[in-house]
Amino acid sequence: MVRGDRHVTIRPLQCLLLLALLLAGCSSVQFAYNQLDRWMRWQLDDYVDLDSAQQRQLKGALDSFHRWHRQTQLPRYAEFLRTLATRVESGQALDMRTLETRVTAFADTASAQLLDLTLPLAAQLRPQQIDELAQHLQEKRRESLEEWRDSPDKVRRRRGKKIRKQSERWLGSLTDEQEALITGWVEQMANNPVQRDRQRQLWQARVLELLRHKPAGYLDKLRSLLLRPEQLWDDNYRGRQQQRRARARALGQRLYTTTTADQRRHLVATLREYADDFDELSRQ
Repeated sequence: MVRGDRHVTIRPLQCLLLLALLLAGCSSVQFAYNQLDRWMRWQLDDYVDLDSAQQRQLKGALDSFHRWHRQTQLPRYAEFLRTLATRVESGQALDMRTLETRVTAFADTASAQLLDLTLPLAAQLRPQQIDELAQHLQEKRRESLEEWRDSPDKVRRRRGKKIRKQSERWLGSLTDEQEALITGWVEQMANNPVQRDRQRQLWQARVLELLRHKPAGYLDKLRSLLLRPEQLWDDNYRGRQQQRRARARALGQRLYTTTTADQRRHLVATLREYADDFDELSRQ
């Protein structure tokens, strides 16, 4: 129900399919997808303990979301992936901005539906549960900030490793040129964890204020903050995030334009495998 702010970090080739990358940690897309409702409940458990009635309400909402997503969204993802595969196979160019826009629309549609089903639960949170949520949000913020301050080099290495892993999932083995592109991107992408934390703190404070005081129309306001946390960004931070997105798109574009024939065949096969998985899941 309540997650951290949606800071933009578009990874290379993430534009090709956001949901597939979310499932990239599991060897079986179908297995991972079928565990999503359980995973979401685990994520929420990290922030607030729900009583038995609230747990039942949450499970019912997630079950409804899963059915809707399986029946209405997965076929759209499969069609999108097959269209991409055909473009790659025929040697057509891919525009990362266009792909990002399309995938973001998919993600926004799913997020809106999920919030519409789960936000009524926010109205039932008791004061002590909201206090618990506030404490855990603060702890998560502090852990994230301390990690950046204590070992920024380690964080950058981990980021580079994730980008390589995700790129290899789509392209297979990377060339030396592509490895260098990723290394250069990671080194150039300076991050200001203090500024990021300040924006996150502001967002969390607004969310908690709405939950505690419940002003008129607070669920609609909460929905807006959860869907569009960037509405609270200051101009400086907004500009930095836009720059990060532009550089990430440029990296994705460069990686794609440097693909070998073998990598493009690997990409086509992977896209179609995901499409087949989504089609099969939609029929279950």
